Amino acid sequence: MTSDGPQPPGEPRGLRARRRTIVAAGLLFLVAAAVFAVAGPFSPGGDREIIVGPWTGAVIVAASAMVAIVALNVIAFAVPAHRWWWALLAPLRLLLVLSALVAGLGLTVTNDSVTPIVADGCATGYVVSERSFLLGASGEVLRMDGVIGTRVARTVVDDGHMPFAQGSYIAVVDGDSLRVWNTFESSTEDLSTSTAPSFVLPRVNADAGCGLAGGRDPEATPTPRPTVVAHGEGPAPSPVGDAREELSRMAALTLGTAVGTPRDAAGSPVSAPPAADLPCDGTTGVSLAFATDDNAASYAAILAAWTRAGYTADRAMQEDLRDNGTVRLSARDRSSIDGLLHFSLTADCLVG
Repeated sequence: MTSDGPQPPGEPRGLRARRRTIVAAGLLFLVAAAVFAVAGPFSPGGDREIIVGPWTGAVIVAASAMVAIVALNVIAFAVPAHRWWWALLAPLRLLLVLSALVAGLGLTVTNDSVTPIVADGCATGYVVSERSFLLGASGEVLRMDGVIGTRVARTVVDDGHMPFAQGSYIAVVDGDSLRVWNTFESSTEDLSTSTAPSFVLPRVNADAGCGLAGGRDPEATPTPRPTVVAHGEGPAPSPVGDAREELSRMAALTLGTAVGTPRDAAGSPVSAPPAADLPCDGTTGVSLAFATDDNAASYAAILAAWTRAGYTADRAMQEDLRDNGTVRLSARDRSSIDGLLHFSLTADCLVG
């Protein structure tokens, strides 16, 4: 019988497992870094953003950063540390653990949603990317080309409200235009297509009746009716008639009282619509949003002008109200949020 003699010691099984772990984590890191590099330039804040299904560019960037940092943590803890190597690896491991916690927190607070705008049961080619944090919220309207969306408008909301994610909007195709109305503060607010739309977009999809769900049905939107006001709470409602002249007059008074030239978010001058251009099919209304040379002084002057015009003053949460029994006026100073003053003028309206 012969003996092969002692066999050379093989590589320890634990060391082989560590090497496999390091290789796998390294590959994962490269993939995550590549995704981060591609999605990073399209993150929110620019004119374009990557949208992949329900994920916005912000979510993709945050998730890829989280995965990359976790992969680095795995590599750092899998590398054997002997003697003086601890002096280098220990601080590095601590730094990577803290980075992973920060990245995880960033991913947790990234409250983004993507909602396609649907009109007449069909996708319109536009989506709304919304995000909220505490009582703040913002939204961007994107025209999609594959997975790249180009920003074409912004939504205006308050109190962390995300109307499109909650389906509290109306989208109507009107010739070559897409008119969109959305709630401002709560999904329980009434919406009416008799008021000025929140924004108007070029029509990019000619389909109709595709069977998709989304938004409110314009035909089912309730028409406001005259409200009986108890004694001491404000003026009694007047008989319903053609209120367009009074509403147009108050819109002109609002703009004319402002300090300087009222300008919209794009910097263009804002003018009051003539009475003949307003609808009168049960309700009528005008929405104004503009900045002035001095928003605070303009807001106070406009409220005073409404009161001098015989309108009864009232106050709701973050909202000033005026009413003369025919026209209802609402005012919000959102200068600290979007730099604009917001006014809504509505009335019941029937042509005799």
